[in-house]
Amino acid sequence: MMDWPVHGEISGPIVMIGFGSIGRGTLPLIERHFKYDKSRFVVIAPDDDNRALLDERGIRFIQEAVT
Repeated sequence: MMDWPVHGEISGPIVMIGFGSIGRGTLPLIERHFKYDKSRFVVIAPDDDNRALLDERGIRFIQEAVT
């Protein structure tokens, strides 16, 4: 595995609204380039089509439509 540069630390919660193509593309960038507490990361989306990606990483998922 390659050592990626860590550009910073996110000390607060991370809430990702939606998990479409942009969210699925952003998640690996956050994982590679930031230190963060995985227990403070949550994804909120109206469907669970890609929930397996979150489950395998141990990221909390809430299935709810945000309006």
